[in-house]
Amino acid sequence: MARIILGVNSAYHEPAACLLVDGLLMAMVEEERFNRFRHGKHALIDNPDQLPEAAIAWCLERAGVGWKDVNAIGYSLDPEARRRLNRGRHAAGEVAPGTWGTEEGEEVFYRHNLAARDKLVERAPQAEFHFLPHHLCHAASAFHVSPFTEAAILVVDGIGEHASTWLGRGAGWELEQIESVPFPHSLGLVWEKMSELLGLDVYSGPGKIMGYAAITDPQGELSGRCHLTTMRDIFHPEPGGAFVVDDRAFRLGTDDFAGLEARFGPRRRAIVDRYEDASIAAALQEVTGDIMVHLAERLYDRVNRGRTHPLLDLCLAGGVALNCVANYELAERSRFRRIWIQPAANDAGTALGAALLLEARLGGGPRPPMEHAFLGPEATLEDIAQVLDEAGLEPQQPDNLAAEVARRIERGEIVAWFQGRQEVGPRALGHRSIVCDPSRFDTRTRINLKVKQRESFRPFAPSVLPPAMDRFFQTPAEMLATRYMLFALPLRERRQAQVIPAVIQENGSTGRATSRVHLVEAGQDPLYAELIGEFERLTGLPLVLNTSFNISEPIVTTARQAVATFLRSSMDALAIGPYLVPHPTRP
Repeated sequence: MARIILGVNSAYHEPAACLLVDGLLMAMVEEERFNRFRHGKHALIDNPDQLPEAAIAWCLERAGVGWKDVNAIGYSLDPEARRRLNRGRHAAGEVAPGTWGTEEGEEVFYRHNLAARDKLVERAPQAEFHFLPHHLCHAASAFHVSPFTEAAILVVDGIGEHASTWLGRGAGWELEQIESVPFPHSLGLVWEKMSELLGLDVYSGPGKIMGYAAITDPQGELSGRCHLTTMRDIFHPEPGGAFVVDDRAFRLGTDDFAGLEARFGPRRRAIVDRYEDASIAAALQEVTGDIMVHLAERLYDRVNRGRTHPLLDLCLAGGVALNCVANYELAERSRFRRIWIQPAANDAGTALGAALLLEARLGGGPRPPMEHAFLGPEATLEDIAQVLDEAGLEPQQPDNLAAEVARRIERGEIVAWFQGRQEVGPRALGHRSIVCDPSRFDTRTRINLKVKQRESFRPFAPSVLPPAMDRFFQTPAEMLATRYMLFALPLRERRQAQVIPAVIQENGSTGRATSRVHLVEAGQDPLYAELIGEFERLTGLPLVLNTSFNISEPIVTTARQAVATFLRSSMDALAIGPYLVPHPTRP
């Protein structure tokens, strides 16, 4: 009888489900892919029991099993620890009654996590149920699917039960905590608070701030202030320790922005597209890089104490591990030589970690390696044909789809690309993507304004074949997560920015040019690699521009969503399954 383990993340945001069958990673998907609400839901005190219903149902269906077949369920939070460590965190009158960190609010959160357990146990009464420590789930999600037999592990996010950061080591199925950093010293929560200050929301804001920061340095263009000096006064590495957040300035977990406004100006109603605010973002990014390197170096010293041969491998997890710029800083400045990050490093990945922790307890066979990110739903040929027919579209079926799409993007067209199983994680990795020519000057403007409808400073990634890595980009360490678009790499030569301008971010102050690279290997994704190869044959460039297939929504999941998004866009064509569909409004 098969051993079936379900991992669930539901406590905060990014609700997701993961299913292991006899130790094999069978399925993993985020709830947002189905409910079409970005990040699945907001993190509220009274909604942990809003389970990822559709994600769980799909995982079970994918494996051909039902609730009665599930042997164990792992839930990626320990609500008892959360309640014990946070009740009374805020003094009376400091925040509104019944909110995070108050005795009443933490009690409500605790009860709704218990309600989540009860709902799951009711459906699978035969299954063992386990509440599991949040950061241990993050650590498991990184190390247990990594290519390493032993590694240092660094988890950095907003908050788990009470800590924001976890330093440890993995060996085989064992995970060992070395150190943790408690609230309010939290990189993740600082980025959320600064996102709100600069006119963005706490969920999508940090990713946008990362792009904003890359266009300038921390010197204010209008004010003349050095925002880096100000940021370091309130947020910095701690010599001999981890790092310090001055909560008198940040007031994390509250709606009080007075301390930040005194330093960086009034809270913005919406993001202001100007260099002054980008320089504040640049200061935040620079200090974050310093802290991440400091943490990695501290961890390096701790894990290598007394060892004859140093441990040079590092796994990263937590929402901050999605920061491509800081990840490069780790590769360049820390002593670790191989760095691994799985694509859903945010809270969605804790569903994977919860399942893996239970696999370690119940199975203990070989750890399942993650060789690609394509763990989500796919559309059948019948689904695709039916949706195209219902939409009244007349698809072509080229003899060589990759070659036809390459010809179109070489001519300047923008093509939606919908193939195979969906990637897990927040970034499109060649199965739910929009592709076009990275060498054209106007490409970025056309996509940002006419297709994606987003801020002008937002970057696009290049999907590159292996030979392009050494040709275009600096790689100071073995960055094993470039296939998941998790490092911002500098160009080898600045003039190369003129070759692929649409996928480069140039810093107007420093002149540094970087790119959030997505490595594509034929062994993991043969059709997408073929497309890039065909484009190289036409242009000499072994890379294409890749951005997520969506418009102000989660990445498309189904054929129906793909066609609907395509039809309301200004893209030129859709490559879906074996079909090529020209846009009906294009000449």
